[in-house]
Order: sequence, then C-alpha cells, then structure tokens
Amino acid sequence: MDQDQVKSDLRFVRAVVEGTDREGSPAAIYFLWAVVVLIGFSLADFYETWVATYWGIAGPAGFLTSVALGWRHARRSGQISAAAGRRHLLHWGGMLAAIFLAALMPLTGLLPGDAIGPAILLILALGYFEAGVHLDRTFLWVGLLMAGGYVSVILVDAYAWTVVGLVVATALTVAGMRGERLHEAAA
Repeated sequence: MDQDQVKSDLRFVRAVVEGTDREGSPAAIYFLWAVVVLIGFSLADFYETWVATYWGIAGPAGFLTSVALGWRHARRSGQISAAAGRRHLLHWGGMLAAIFLAALMPLTGLLPGDAIGPAILLILALGYFEAGVHLDRTFLWVGLLMAGGYVSVILVDAYAWTVVGLVVATALTVAGMRGERLHEAAA
C-alpha cells in the first residue's frame, strides 16, 4: 500500500469514529418530552392544582422511559458506550435530583409556592443548555428557548406557560424530526 492510500484509509476511519461519537439522542426521546412538556406546562395555566402531581409522575416516568429508549437505540445502532451512557444518566439524573430538591423549598418556606415553577424552568433551561454543550448539540438551542420561556413566565401573566410549552414542544419535535432524518441518511 502506498502512503496516500494509508492516509485515505485513516481519514475514513477517523470520520466514522467521529460520527459515532456525535450520534444524537433517539427521536423518540424528543417526541416523548415534547408531549410531556406541552401537557405539563399547559396545566399551569388551566389546572394549576394538578401540576405537582403530574410532574411528580411524568418527570420520573419520562426519565426512566428515556433511559430505556436511549439504551435500546444505542444497542440497535451498535454504539453501546458505557461512558456515554453514564454521562447521560449522570447529567439527566442530576437535573432530576436538582428539581426534586428545589421542589422541597416551598415546603420549608424558603421559596414562595408560586415561584417554584419558574425556578424549575430555570433549572431545565440550564440543564438542556449544558446537555447541548456536553452531550448532544441539539439540546443547546432548546435550552436557550427555555431560558427565553423563563423570562416570559416571570413577566407575562396570560397563558405564558402554555405558550412556552408550545414553543418548547415544537422545538423538541423539530429536533427529533431533524435527528431522525440525519440518522436515516447515515444508515
């Protein structure tokens, strides 16, 4: 083999390895959270008394479902990486734990009850943004939209949660469809 052929082969192998590293999350996770967010955020405007119960069930159930979907996706695509799986589990599990701990603040009087929703949205915005930096670039702009939604929720009274839920759900749906197209094109 000549030197040019070896260089070409190495470039090919490098491109495959880099592409494997950058594989995004499965589209089903984006779609799942689009539905969960749209329902949960809208509840704040229409059935506020159900919000805590809904998120107390939907948050952990969505997390566990996401873990299963992510694991299945990695297994099917032949990209099981224990380190990547741990990173995702630690990131999203840590965010879930932070939300749980923040939800304790109104119970102890450290935070007014009506302030917990925006505080959790701020945690979500940071969590999604950081996921975009460290895990999957698509989450970056979803996190930025959530940060804008946080500002809307604290400044606008009429249907702010519903509008933010619709924007975030749309962003997650678009991200899922885009990721699905990229995954199909690579196959």
